[in-house]
Amino acid sequence: MENTEKKENISTEQSLKIIAETMERSRMTIAKNSGKPLILWGFLVAVTALVIHLLWTNTNNPAWNLLWFAMAAIGFAATFIISKNREHAPLNEMGRILGKIWMWFGIITTGFYLLIWIAYFIIKYCNYNTDSVIHVNLTLIIVIAMGLCGIISGVVMKMRSIVACCATATFLSALVALLMPGQVLVFVILGIVGLLVPGLILQKKARG
Repeated sequence: MENTEKKENISTEQSLKIIAETMERSRMTIAKNSGKPLILWGFLVAVTALVIHLLWTNTNNPAWNLLWFAMAAIGFAATFIISKNREHAPLNEMGRILGKIWMWFGIITTGFYLLIWIAYFIIKYCNYNTDSVIHVNLTLIIVIAMGLCGIISGVVMKMRSIVACCATATFLSALVALLMPGQVLVFVILGIVGLLVPGLILQKKARG
C-alpha cells in the first residue's frame, strides 16, 4: 500500500515537472520567435512615421497618413515569410493570450483610425457643423494601448527588460503626444524604444 502511494506521488511530481518544463520551453520559444518580428515592426513603424511626418509637413496634406495601411500590408507579408522559418512552439495558453492581445490591439486601433477618416470626410464634404466636433487625441490612445500590450506581453513572457522598454516608450511617447504638435514623431520613439530595442534584446537572448 505504501509503495503504491509512493509511486503515485513520484508520478504526480514527475508529471508536474514535465508540465513545468514544457511551459518553460514554450515560453522561451515564443520569446525567441518574437525577436525578428519586433525588429521588423519597430523599423517599419519608425521609418513610416518619419516619412509621413516629412511629407505631411512639406505638403500640409494629412492624406499621407494612409501610408500606415501600406506599412501594415508590408509588415504582415514580411511577418508571414519570417514565421515560415521559425521554430514552432506547442500551442498553449501563453501563446493564445499573446496572440489575442495583439489581435485585439490591431482590430481596435484600425477601427479607431477608420472612424477618424470617416469623420474627416463627413466634416469636409457634408458641411457638418464643426462647432460640435469633439477632438480626440488618437495618437495618445494608440500609444497607451500599444504600450500596455507590450508591457502585458513582457509580463506573460517573464521578460523584465521588455516590460522596462515598453513602459519607458509609453511614458516618453505619451509625454511627447501631449506636448508636441508633430505627433507622428511619437511613433518613431515607440517604434525604436518599444519595439526595435526589445526585439534586439530577445534576439541576443536567443543567440546566447
